[in-house]
Amino acid sequence: MSEIDNTPSPKALMRKIARESGARKQAEQLLEQKSRELFDSNKQLELAIQQLEKSSAENLIKLDFQQNIDKLLIYFGRVFLNTNIDDHLLTRFISRLQENRLITGAKLTVNPNLGLELHHRFYGGEKFHTPSISQLNPQWQDGELFLPLIINDEQIGTLTVEVSTEFIEAEFVEGSLKLVSDILSSALNRQHVIYRNIESRKMAEKSERSTRDFLAMINHELRTPLNGLLGSSELLKESPLNSEQQLLLNNISQSGELLRAIINDLLDYSKINSGVFELIMGNFKLNALLQTIDSIFQSKAKEKGIQLIIINHCPQAMILQGDLERLTQIMVNLIGNAVKFTDKGSVTISLSWESERLNFAVKDTGIGISKEAQTKLFRPFTQVDRSSSRNYEGTGLGLAICLQLVQLMEGEISLTSKVDQGSEFFGSIPIKKGVLEETDLQIANPLQPITFEHLSLLVVEDVKMNQIVIKRMLGKLGITPDLAINGVEAISYCENNTYDLILMDCRMPEMDGFEATSTLRSQDFSKPIIALTAGTTLPEREQCIESGMDDILTKPYNIEDLRAMLTKWGSTHQ
Repeated sequence: MSEIDNTPSPKALMRKIARESGARKQAEQLLEQKSRELFDSNKQLELAIQQLEKSSAENLIKLDFQQNIDKLLIYFGRVFLNTNIDDHLLTRFISRLQENRLITGAKLTVNPNLGLELHHRFYGGEKFHTPSISQLNPQWQDGELFLPLIINDEQIGTLTVEVSTEFIEAEFVEGSLKLVSDILSSALNRQHVIYRNIESRKMAEKSERSTRDFLAMINHELRTPLNGLLGSSELLKESPLNSEQQLLLNNISQSGELLRAIINDLLDYSKINSGVFELIMGNFKLNALLQTIDSIFQSKAKEKGIQLIIINHCPQAMILQGDLERLTQIMVNLIGNAVKFTDKGSVTISLSWESERLNFAVKDTGIGISKEAQTKLFRPFTQVDRSSSRNYEGTGLGLAICLQLVQLMEGEISLTSKVDQGSEFFGSIPIKKGVLEETDLQIANPLQPITFEHLSLLVVEDVKMNQIVIKRMLGKLGITPDLAINGVEAISYCENNTYDLILMDCRMPEMDGFEATSTLRSQDFSKPIIALTAGTTLPEREQCIESGMDDILTKPYNIEDLRAMLTKWGSTHQ
């Protein structure tokens, strides 16, 4: 049996070789393709890794930049609230800002006219320039960011920052640094407001001092000659005069009293509106107010042929606590108007006290006031008839001052009126009961006749006219005083004589009464010193007491005022 021949034929072999060669080529092509794909994938991966690394780095830079800015804002936000801005603080602020690694330089420019008491205009690097044109919005220029500092829509400075934006967006930088410029603007604005308020307060205080000094000066200059006028008039009344002389004297007295009322109204109105007017509280008898009203207006009412009726519903001898002088001024103004504008009939004054309020009413049967005129009656310098031919004279300040005084006393005032039928003014003022001191009770109710002949008295007065007046008034009380013309003479007199009491003028040349009193007190002079002053404000009165004076006699004074003061401080009883 023959063997079978399995050897492939050459043809078959060639086909096989061809098939294997094709398969190998396909494998190689596939391998090459896969290699290229792997290479591309590796490249993409490397690029992605690089981008991720770059993104992470930028985020870290942004985070670091923002954290530094936040720390700056938090720290200086507190500092600006608690510390006045000065050159050193602004220099620290710029230095701290430049510690941020992306900020290669910074400069602050502040308007020197802002009024912040800053000594420099520039803070930080000098290499930066400031835009010549004011900008209200941030702007970039050659790698520098200019951030305007704005107050009330006006640029008051510029924060210039040089920033590296290679790894961070310009918009992000601008947004963060805008917060920095905002906090600077707010801090500068806050200090600007504080300084402006301080300056305004200084100006107001200066104006108030000037007004107070002017009022004190004009008060003195007007009341001093008025003291001589009214004092001389009072002394003349006790002299033998014929009928013509008596008529002229009455004219002088009435003109002097009218002048005093006008001066008081003008000065009080000025003091109230200047904020230097203050009430001077004390205890007083209500009967003293009623007696004053009666003594002033009873004779005037008789002259006009009208009745003056006073109805007092308050307890007899009632003592109240308040400013008697200003309460009297209110009543005198109201009653004075009622008498002035009433030609027939009566003027009725009613007083009552309940629930710690003093209620008063002044009713007349005079010309009345129209509805239109009532609406402006309490305005200053206002009169019902302001024509040149009007029948009733006056400044038009009386009712305006009444209203202001009542309001200062926390009270209220109103009126009802009909033309040709009369008017009635109603008022109510909170006021408490008071208790008179023992010395006041002795003056009001002396147990024995009071004499002053044995008093040794020194009068210190520089005005010749007032020297004559007070010397004559004291003479009628049995006293012959020594006279000194200033504080220097007063001290000299006291070194060589013994005095029971000194009447001391306040404003004098060489040495005023305040300095003289302080000097005498330092030399152990312990007897009473009474101020003779035209000053009526509380600070002037306080200055009298602080210098060592015991009491105050206000010009213009009369004999009864002197008698009361001597009774209180220097009387001897027989």
